Amino acid sequence: MNIGLNIELMLLVFCLFILCIFLLNRWLYKPILEFMDARDKMIKDDLESSSSNDSEIVEIKSQINAILENAKKEAAAIKEQAQLQAKDKYEKNIDEIKSKNEKELASFIDSLKEEKNELREALTLQMAEFKNSLSAKLKQMQSK
Repeated sequence: MNIGLNIELMLLVFCLFILCIFLLNRWLYKPILEFMDARDKMIKDDLESSSSNDSEIVEIKSQINAILENAKKEAAAIKEQAQLQAKDKYEKNIDEIKSKNEKELASFIDSLKEEKNELREALTLQMAEFKNSLSAKLKQMQSK
C-alpha cells in the first residue's frame, strides 16, 4: 500500500464534491431559500394587512362610539319630550278638574243661596204662627 498523494483520487473527490454542491444547490438549497423568501413575504404582507386592519378597527370603534353618543342624545331628547308631554297633559287634566270643581262649587253655592232665600221666605210666612204659638206657650207657662 502506498501512502502518498494520489492525484487521480483527489480529482475524483473534488469532482464529486463540486457535483454534490451543484446538486444540493439545485435540489435542496434553492427550494428552501425560495420557500423561506415566500414565507417572509407572506409574513410581511400579513403584518401590513393586520396593521391596516388595526386602523380599520380604530375607525370602526370611533364610528360605533359616535353612533352610541348620538343614540344617547336622541334617547335623552325623546325622554325629555315625553316628560314634557306628560307634564302638559297632567297640567291640562288638573286645570280641567279645577274648572269643573269650581263650576260645581259655584252651582252648589247658588243652590245654597236659593235654599236660604226659600227658607227665609218660608220662615217669614210662618213667623206669625210662631209668634202666636210662642205667646200661647208663654201664657200657658205663666198660668201654671
